[in-house]
Amino acid sequence: MIAIEDRLQQGIEADEQAQLKAAYARLWVILGQIDELMMEQAAASVATAVAKLERAIASAKTSEPAVYKAALHQALGGIGIGSAPSGKSDGTGGGIKQPTSGNGTPVPTVWADLITYYTSYKGVPDGLRVASLSQWILESGRGASKLAREHLNFGGLKYRERMVGYALPVDYTGTDGEATTYCRFSSIAEFVAGYWHFIRSGPYEGWDQLGGDGVAYIRHISASYAGDTQYVGKVLGLFQEARDLLGISGTSTNPGNGAVSTASDGTRVAVVVGHNRVSKGAASVTPINLMEFDFNQIVAQGMKSEAGHYNLDVEVFLREPSGSYTKEIKDAYEKVATWKPTCILELHFNSNSDPQANGLEMLCLPSANSRTLASKLVGSTNKLLNVKVRHTDGVLVLAPGDRGWQSVSALPNIPTVLCEPFFGSNPGDCVAAATVGREALGRAYLRGVRDWMEAKALNA
Repeated sequence: MIAIEDRLQQGIEADEQAQLKAAYARLWVILGQIDELMMEQAAASVATAVAKLERAIASAKTSEPAVYKAALHQALGGIGIGSAPSGKSDGTGGGIKQPTSGNGTPVPTVWADLITYYTSYKGVPDGLRVASLSQWILESGRGASKLAREHLNFGGLKYRERMVGYALPVDYTGTDGEATTYCRFSSIAEFVAGYWHFIRSGPYEGWDQLGGDGVAYIRHISASYAGDTQYVGKVLGLFQEARDLLGISGTSTNPGNGAVSTASDGTRVAVVVGHNRVSKGAASVTPINLMEFDFNQIVAQGMKSEAGHYNLDVEVFLREPSGSYTKEIKDAYEKVATWKPTCILELHFNSNSDPQANGLEMLCLPSANSRTLASKLVGSTNKLLNVKVRHTDGVLVLAPGDRGWQSVSALPNIPTVLCEPFFGSNPGDCVAAATVGREALGRAYLRGVRDWMEAKALNA
């Protein structure tokens, strides 16, 4: 800024003087917008842009006028005045690889700049970066919308008084056909800071208690953020693309909430979590990104927590690794037997090398009681997930040697169902499951058991 002040004292041309004055004012705005959550990232970005601008101004003494003007124009683009030359990132001056859309079509440079900036952004956990970028993919059409291209508003953010100091108001007609006032941002860094301020200061209380759970974050904010009832599913369906753009991969775990169940009418439901803490079963694709054991441990703990609302008593049982599958099943079900349950649910999700394989199925013995329980569970989970029902009615009766036989036959006098509500290998199934959430899936299981008990009472 001192370099700008010195240059302004040197009797320069009117155009250059106007540009430098705008740059001086712009830097004050940017500095005033750095808050605690983005201090490290924004400070680094501003420092890089300012250093480049300072070098450009210093070159006025040694470079040809045309060379100096080109350098100044490029440096001004780094702080949001004018535009940096195509193929350059905001404030870095280095070439970047321009992202492409799903069909290989180059996307706008502003979108490339956003990805570059957000890839190294440290203001929020990775899960929330994936979630927010998925929103921006949807809202801006990967940076192709006029609102994104002209106003750097990738999130469809409408202007509110709380955005003073973070954005300027601009009249715009959105995709909903409503002509209203939206936010205008002058740089990528300002948009990112403005988006998170929009969330922090808006009607989204509790979002910061979700940690890095991007799926829960989208479900939490969706009702107030967007009017589209399909919004959650649309955004979750873009999680893998966002992960790829940000270079984020891997699965995570969640230990569950350790809650306990309350009142019961005497119906006891033993919930066995499929697989074990060492051999965790199948992996699930985005947006779930959890191993089978980790996912279902959360579901099981939610069932235990909410069982009292269904007049059920739930106990959760874990299979312990022993080096022998047969021994693992035997040991787990011996523990279950001592609890004397009314029925048993073993929780899984399906997987297949063919990512197109999908749908819901419940596996059981051929006994009428087991098949009725399985059928009720198909009904309650399908009503929630609305996925394909396999085997016509969703019930797969097992025979000796079939996958799952050892579990469902371990205690043959107690109705046992091995639950496979969706395919973790199928993106559509995972979006459906993630949209409703693990807690809702657990409640669907509880409703299925409750329906089964009511049917038994009527038949009696």
